[in-house]
Amino acid sequence: MSGAPRDALADLPGVDRLDSLTRRVLAVAAVALLARLVFLGARVSHFDEGRVGWWTLHFLESGQFEYRFIIHGPLVQHVNRVVFGVFGANDFTLRLFVALVGAALPLAALLFRDHLRDDETLGVAAFLAVNPVLLYYSRFFRSTLLVAGFAFVAFGLFVRALDTRSARYAHLGVAFVALAFAAKENAAVYLLCWLGATALVVDHRLFRTGADEAGVDWLLARVPDRDALAGHRAHLDRYVGHVLLGAAVFFGIVLFFYAPRSPDPGAVGLWQGLTNPARFPDVLARTVDDIANGYGYWFGGSTDHGNRYDSVVDEYLTYLGRSLRALGQYALPLMVLSVAGFLAERYTRARSRMLVLFAGYWGFVSVVGYPLGTDIFGAWIMVNALVPLTIPAGVGLAMVVRWARDALHGDALRFGISVFVLFLVVGQLALALGGGVYTNATSDDNELVQFAQPADDFRSAMDALETADTDDGNADVLFVSGSYVRTRTDAEGETVLNPRNAGIEPRCTSISDTLPLQWYVGKHDAEGACTVTVEGAVRTVEDQQPTVVIVPPTMENRLESELDGYRAETYRLRTTGNQAVFFVRTDAN
Repeated sequence: MSGAPRDALADLPGVDRLDSLTRRVLAVAAVALLARLVFLGARVSHFDEGRVGWWTLHFLESGQFEYRFIIHGPLVQHVNRVVFGVFGANDFTLRLFVALVGAALPLAALLFRDHLRDDETLGVAAFLAVNPVLLYYSRFFRSTLLVAGFAFVAFGLFVRALDTRSARYAHLGVAFVALAFAAKENAAVYLLCWLGATALVVDHRLFRTGADEAGVDWLLARVPDRDALAGHRAHLDRYVGHVLLGAAVFFGIVLFFYAPRSPDPGAVGLWQGLTNPARFPDVLARTVDDIANGYGYWFGGSTDHGNRYDSVVDEYLTYLGRSLRALGQYALPLMVLSVAGFLAERYTRARSRMLVLFAGYWGFVSVVGYPLGTDIFGAWIMVNALVPLTIPAGVGLAMVVRWARDALHGDALRFGISVFVLFLVVGQLALALGGGVYTNATSDDNELVQFAQPADDFRSAMDALETADTDDGNADVLFVSGSYVRTRTDAEGETVLNPRNAGIEPRCTSISDTLPLQWYVGKHDAEGACTVTVEGAVRTVEDQQPTVVIVPPTMENRLESELDGYRAETYRLRTTGNQAVFFVRTDAN
């Protein structure tokens, strides 16, 4: 591999002391970084991005934090609180942390280099860098890529710990497992996948067809004898110390991210508990309760699927079908080569590498398993499968490249087939990257785009808030109608506002229909208000002159004649339908 990334890296101090494979993987990571940062803020925020972004702003401005399981793990809020405080809040900085983690993920391939050939390791790094599904969700403020990445790194560190017999790698692995749990609740599913994959590779190791040694004999030979047990007993205190240290690392990281925060000295918060040991049990109890409630919601069968399907089987088959379509459109080379690499490892090698089989079992079961556990479909669930499948896919890619190289001066047919396969891989990858990641990032035709992604970019209307006086006490953004605001019927039969007692502001808005608008209201430090009727909207405009008035299309004609000095712009707040009309003051830039 040669070219600009490697040439640029060669000029950095210390790079010349790195081996060739490390330099090549660093070059791949540099490409991954560029691919993730270019136009990172170009896409308007998704519903989920807006929701977590708003709560992060709330944390930054108020100092108040608690684990809200509905928006998943707390890690991103803690990180982005710092990012927003340093660089400001916008769509670029919103996604920056996830993008950086995704860009660094190819470096994890080096953790497996003792079990893979150099070309296979490079193939793993390449798939982690440029697979369109992984790339799209590395440019998306959601924790799926984070939990998958941290679990993958943890797995690699545990492999290194076994290879080197170094406790340092084991403790680092535990730390990354804790980060995975802080990122998203389905980190627990990764542990189950690892247990299942371990059982399968052990079974494979015991089933030794044609070998001189029976599987049971191989297993018994590894049972420690009396002298070995005596040696282990002599180091028992050391082992216990490492176990306790690992537990302290795990629970310390989890507690740090999940524990509540409050600027009120009398509140239950992490810093209050650390500075006053007598209050620490209250902090610990509150954190445990919050985590138990969250995990009970996600794993206790209490999630609401909305009765959109006739049965669980119907729902599962629908989600599985959509997942396979997304994989076919945007991860076909990775999937085909992962199957090829896995089968070659399983059936053509005299001694199969357990790493490749383990990753294959882990990834393939995730493909068929995650559609069963999701309540609302998003192609992001396949990130959990694709990350481990990069290992057998890297093996498969290297195998095809070697076939082409070996046949270059010999078997013309095999060379032609190999080159054709590589051409299809590169061609499909280029088309998928262009159409799926960069040019159609909000299109309903794109299987990577989830329904709650706004199809139109309404930010030009919301950017008018930049020139508004947001400190004058008046409403800067007005939401109108029963579909955009929370209402109830009072004792006289009138429809009136019914704001939430707490939560995302403006509290009078219906977040199911209006997110991510609240994120843009919040990042402009603007004030929002609501009204139910056209008459109420006209009165509010006359009294407070909000910069932006947001109404459903059914009210556009009735309000247009009443709102002098406003221009109307129409945008879709979802991939299809849910149009909204933005009346923007013409004197706002």
